[in-house]
Amino acid sequence: MISLKDLLLQYKSEHKALPAFNIDSFEIYQAVELAVSETNLPCFVQLSAGEDRFIQAERLFLLVQKARLSNLPIYLNMDHGNDLSRLSQLAGLGFDMIHFDGSSLPYQENLSLATKFKSEHPSTIFEVEFNKIGSEQYTTPEQASEFMSQSQADLLAVSIGNVHGVNLESPESIDLGLLKNITDILPDKFFTLHGGSGIAQDQINSAIGMGVVKININTDLRLQFLSSLRRELYANDSEKIYEYLNIVIDDVKKVVVAKLKQFSDTSLRS
Repeated sequence: MISLKDLLLQYKSEHKALPAFNIDSFEIYQAVELAVSETNLPCFVQLSAGEDRFIQAERLFLLVQKARLSNLPIYLNMDHGNDLSRLSQLAGLGFDMIHFDGSSLPYQENLSLATKFKSEHPSTIFEVEFNKIGSEQYTTPEQASEFMSQSQADLLAVSIGNVHGVNLESPESIDLGLLKNITDILPDKFFTLHGGSGIAQDQINSAIGMGVVKININTDLRLQFLSSLRRELYANDSEKIYEYLNIVIDDVKKVVVAKLKQFSDTSLRS
């Protein structure tokens, strides 16, 4: 399987992006694995701190290793981590990528910790964040340049109007002009767009065309899972749990397949 660094370079040059799917449960992981098997398109699976406490990242690590025995291009990321000892533990375990979210810390403290982590784990692909996603503080090109050059991080999670979750009453609108200014000033870095579930497809496509190589998808999977599960609980009276969940997994798989295809379809780029 191609190294993650080489894959990111390839995807950036080809104006493609890797979806990064948060894993809330074993069933959502199954849906992602089935989708990758069907399409042979690469992606990340990842856990937030809460998902790590529920699932345990070591378990997801073993599932990904099993998938790789079948040559499935699934990469593993720790998402929005802020416990540096836990992040070091997972980097040592063999996670392909680590996202340190120090956005709640003072800027200089965040930068110092990020720089130290990268120096201690130079071979781990490293994502950083200094403007909290969803806040009114957008990423500026000047700070992006300073933070990335000093920390030597590989990816920057930009804050350009994107928010976590989906708000149907007030859809997200990302600042594509700002994104272009940031990517232009850092041509050798990679960029992540968090909150991908709530962003319109045309804006997603434009962002990928400007150099975004990783897009986080979580809420879309959760909403489909819950909708399908509620439907099946009313429609099916079997006591066999897998008879409910197999249908739910298939529904979530369809969402994953759609994201994999959209993010890798270069004909959609503007």
